[in-house]
Amino acid sequence: MKDNLIYFRAKTESAKNIPVQDLSLIQEIRELLSEFHGNYPLVTKKAILLRIDQLTDELILNKR
Repeated sequence: MKDNLIYFRAKTESAKNIPVQDLSLIQEIRELLSEFHGNYPLVTKKAILLRIDQLTDELILNKR
């Protein structure tokens, strides 16, 4: 981790095995992560992180 950034390695799992609903959640999380790196006020960044947290919880609950 450098400059407070976390670099993720791409997972080799095929997208064919992932349900469509999970793919849409993952895509939204990725879009929010890219927005997070923008020059926004702290309050906006906190809102982005809160939404990412909510989507992550939803993604985890779908796996159960």
